[in-house]
Amino acid sequence: MSTPTNKSSYKELKEQFVSGHQGSSAAEITLIYLGIACCVFLHNVCVPKWRNRWPHGIVDFLVLVLPGLLSVTILNESKILIVVTLLFMAAVSFITQKESKTSNKSTVPFLQQEFKQKLDFVSNFRTFALICTSICILAVDFKVFPRRFCKAETFGTGLMDTGVGLFIVANGIVSPESRNKSNVSSLKSSVLSSVPLIIIGLGRVLSTKGVNYQEHVTEYGVHWNFFFTVSAVKICSSLILTFLPFNLSGPAVFVILIYQLFLTKFGMTEYLDLGADGKGGRQGWFDSNREGIVSCVGYLSLYFLAVELGKHIFNKERKTIRDWMQFALVLCFLQAVFWCVMIWSEIHIQEVSRRFANFAYVTWIMALSVFLLFLLLMTDLFSYFQSFTFSEIKNKEGDVCLLSAVNYNALLYFLLANVFTGLVNLCIDTIQSSPTKSMAILVIYMGILSFISIVFYKWKIQLKFW
Repeated sequence: MSTPTNKSSYKELKEQFVSGHQGSSAAEITLIYLGIACCVFLHNVCVPKWRNRWPHGIVDFLVLVLPGLLSVTILNESKILIVVTLLFMAAVSFITQKESKTSNKSTVPFLQQEFKQKLDFVSNFRTFALICTSICILAVDFKVFPRRFCKAETFGTGLMDTGVGLFIVANGIVSPESRNKSNVSSLKSSVLSSVPLIIIGLGRVLSTKGVNYQEHVTEYGVHWNFFFTVSAVKICSSLILTFLPFNLSGPAVFVILIYQLFLTKFGMTEYLDLGADGKGGRQGWFDSNREGIVSCVGYLSLYFLAVELGKHIFNKERKTIRDWMQFALVLCFLQAVFWCVMIWSEIHIQEVSRRFANFAYVTWIMALSVFLLFLLLMTDLFSYFQSFTFSEIKNKEGDVCLLSAVNYNALLYFLLANVFTGLVNLCIDTIQSSPTKSMAILVIYMGILSFISIVFYKWKIQLKFW
C-alpha cells in the first residue's frame, strides 16, 4: 500500500482504517482484563523481593504496562500464555520468599485479622481504565493492533468499546454520591471538576478541525466526543441526585429499560443509525451529534449503577479479612448476574452497542467492571496474606508505585496521552509502519507517560483546576 500524497485522501484512509469493524468476543476481552489483574498480582507478590534491588519505575513499567501492551499487539494470539506466565512467575516468587527475621508474627488467625491497610483495588481499577485506554488510542492507528479490538461500528464488543464505559463506572464508584454527599456543595464541585473536561473537549474539536485530523464520525458525532459525554453524565447525575436523592438501583434500571424501549420499539435505533433524513445524513447540530447526545441516557444509568456499587464498597463497615472475603463473594455473585443478564439481553432484546449505550452494553460494562474489581480485591487480600505469612510490610515509606502515580494525576495522564497520540499521527505514517517500528513507538509512548507520572507523583505536583 503506497502512502497517499494528498492529505485529504490520507485522512480518508485513516478514517477507513478505524471504521466499519465488528469487534471481538466478550470472552476474549475478559481474558485481556484477566491478564491485567495478573499483572497487579505479580507486582504485589514480588514487591518485597524487588525492594532496594531494582529501580521501581522500570520494574513497574515492565510488569504493569508492558504485558498489557503486548497482549493487544504482537502477542494478541497468546493471551492465555501471558496469563499463565504471569501467574507462574508470581507463584515462584511467593514460594521462594523468606520470612523476615526481625518481626513478630501475629497470633490472631488470618481471617480474624483486623484490616488496617488501605485497600487499593478501586484505585487500581481506575488506573488501569486509564492505562488500557491510553494504550489503545494510539495503538489503534497501527496495523500491529488487531482490527477486532477496534470500536465496533454499531453492534459488537470491541476492546476499545470498554473505554468510555469503564471511565463512567470508575467515576461513579468514587463520586460524592457514592459516599452520601449529595448536596449543593457537591453539585458545585461536580460542575467545577467537569470544566476541564469540557475545555479539553472543545480543544479537541477545534484542533481536529484545524489540522484536518482524521475523525470517526459515527463514534459520537461531528462535534461531540468522549470528554463531553463524561462531563455531561457527571453534571446531570449530580443535578438529579442533589434535588432528588434516592436509592439508585431502581431508577437506573427504569431509565435504561425505557431508553431500550425507545431503541427497539419507537425507531430510536433507526434514527441514531440513519439520521433524520433516513440516509445517514447530519442536518443541524443535534442530528450531527445524535449518537453522543442520546447515548448519554444509557451512560447515565450506568453511572447510577456504579454509584450504588460505590456505596456498598465505601459505606459498609468492614473491619476484618473475613468481612472483605464475604464482600468478594458478593462481587463474584453480582458479576455472574450481570453476565447472565447481558447474554439474555443480547439474545432477546438487542446486541451490545457502545454507539447507542443500550441495555446490553450497560450490563456488559457492569459485568466486566465487577469482574475486574473482584480480581483486584482478591489480589489485595492475597497481598495482605503474604504480609501476614512472611511478616513483610507491603510498601516502604518513600516507595513510588506506578499505579499510585497514574491515579494521582489521572487527568494529566490522559490529557498527555491524547496530545502524544495526535502528535504521533501528525508526524508519522502509522498505517505503513512496520511491526518493529510500531512497537518501538508504543513502548516509548507508554514509557514517557509512566515516567512523567512517577516524577510528578514523587514531587507531589498534581494537575487540578478546581
